[in-house]
Amino acid sequence: MINRSKHGFVTLFQYVKYSILLSFLLFNTLSNADPFTPDLTLNAMDYKTTQSLISDIRANKLDYLKNATQLKLAFETSKIQNWNTLHYQAAALYAELLFREEKYDELHTHLNNYLEIEILKQQTDVYLSLLEAKLKYLSRQEDGIPAQNLSKQLEERLSNSTNNEKIIILRALAYYYTSIDALKRTLNVSHIGLDLAIKGNDFSSQGFFYRKIGDAYSVSGDIDKGLEFAYKAVSASEKTQDGHFTSKAYWSLGNALLGRDKDQEALEYITKALAYFTSVNMHAGMAYAQYSIATILFSQKKYDEAIISAKNNISLAKSAGVFDMQLASMILVSDIFVEKNQLQQANNMSDEVFAILDKFSRSLYKAEFLTKHYQLKKRLGYTDEAFDAIEQELFHYKKHFEATSANNIKTLQVKFEVKEKEDEIIKLAHENKISELKTKEEHQQKIIWRLTTALALILVILSLFLCYRQLQQRKKYHVMASTDYLTHSPNRRGIMLMAQTRLNEQDVTIAIVDLDHFKKINDTYGHDIGDLFLIAFAKAAKKILREDDKFGRYGGEEWLFILNTTSKSTIKDIYKRLAECFLNYCIDVRAENPQVEWSVTFSMGAAISHSGSNDLDNLIKQADDLLYRAKNNGRNQLIIE
Repeated sequence: MINRSKHGFVTLFQYVKYSILLSFLLFNTLSNADPFTPDLTLNAMDYKTTQSLISDIRANKLDYLKNATQLKLAFETSKIQNWNTLHYQAAALYAELLFREEKYDELHTHLNNYLEIEILKQQTDVYLSLLEAKLKYLSRQEDGIPAQNLSKQLEERLSNSTNNEKIIILRALAYYYTSIDALKRTLNVSHIGLDLAIKGNDFSSQGFFYRKIGDAYSVSGDIDKGLEFAYKAVSASEKTQDGHFTSKAYWSLGNALLGRDKDQEALEYITKALAYFTSVNMHAGMAYAQYSIATILFSQKKYDEAIISAKNNISLAKSAGVFDMQLASMILVSDIFVEKNQLQQANNMSDEVFAILDKFSRSLYKAEFLTKHYQLKKRLGYTDEAFDAIEQELFHYKKHFEATSANNIKTLQVKFEVKEKEDEIIKLAHENKISELKTKEEHQQKIIWRLTTALALILVILSLFLCYRQLQQRKKYHVMASTDYLTHSPNRRGIMLMAQTRLNEQDVTIAIVDLDHFKKINDTYGHDIGDLFLIAFAKAAKKILREDDKFGRYGGEEWLFILNTTSKSTIKDIYKRLAECFLNYCIDVRAENPQVEWSVTFSMGAAISHSGSNDLDNLIKQADDLLYRAKNNGRNQLIIE
């Protein structure tokens, strides 16, 4: 009787205990407006059920986001029941869940609570999983020092860790290196992590590392290699129930296929990714997928659909904190405006991107945008802004080349291809006799040696070619940035540099020329006719000036001349011959455009430099004052001092 009474008391106590727990969880569920309804009843969440759920999620047999409610229930149950080992495992899974749910403030609090528990450090794999979540959280913050410090701590732990622990560390480092645009490091740790994940049959980590490797190759310009690894990422991820990683692999493969102009196949994978992200309300994933779909619509010339999709994605990506997709969507809107020849709208959007360019994660993205920004500014005639854009473009391309040096990337690629061949040789040892293996090993080593030697030679040639091409492009861009696009003569920046250089060497004459009544030409006949007279003047100047004399377009219809003389008679002779030659070219313009009723003349102010008065700004001001005197005296004349 006594035993039965005790048993009855224990049963009643457990019943009350579970009732309190159920009320607590239901209250939390209602107060947090959790969209999921638990499939598991509280009576089913005993130790064995909780252990099974946690084990299945850790083994990627269950999807985090689609089983969010059950995971939260296991987390709270294990906490109240003091099942510490299970609870710490659930805490690590819960951290990853919060990251995928984009609840970053809650994640921060959660990590601070659990990483302070000393005994938890004894469960090394759990502790490392929490550190992985912390590094991913810190990688999103503007202050990069905490993330850098944590990455160094994880790097130091690598050598003394088991293979499974190394996979967690390498996975965290690959995520972090990608966030700071360190593609060589990303590629290196991902290859090492992939090798360990293959040995441990960890398909989820295989898919993650395959995806990181594929993305790194794609960004470094090796599209075929990127596509190859993107397919492998999908294949590995589909062997798990991890919809999050699988959908990211779908998205990466879709974008790799877009690089090969396989739009239809790309759309199928990206649509799969979008379906999952939408089903779990994951805004970041939705932003990535919807941007890719908008890009496909743009490539199909469905501009109205594409611009609506891209504009909607701007706000979605911004709210999710996915700044790469916010900026990419803004750039896509600008590109669409350009295709529709709505250049001012395109310029406005391009300026908005330029103002927040630092939010881009990669130097390559910044450089590629600046290329478009430069082309648009040049097309609109905003020369100074175009020059600024091209200078910044060169800077960011240099940073990108440093991060993705073809020599280093290719060396790593050879290293891992050689390792794959070595693995094949080891495999043959289990399938063939020792004598056959030795023969094949020798043959394989010769192939590897020849391959390595050939690739090394190719890399040297490629590196030299890239350096040469970069140097030529830099020269080309600087020439373009110093040349007036209409008259092909030096622009203001170019002629000012020439004038300062010449003035530092000797005494010269600085002259300012202004075409008379030029505004009237533009107002009466339009800017196209005005441009013809500007071109005519440039032709006349090129024809009559001596080799040592220089001129350039100073702005509008004004020109700056550098005359290699201090003789007033020589200056007057140059002025006279320039006026006659320009008149002949004006006659040609009028002959081709009968509506033009008069020719254009010009006025000139010439300031002669002397020892002790070689300040360029003062000479230009003096020449400008003389020009206005010529204008006030009736135009079509020269005044020298």
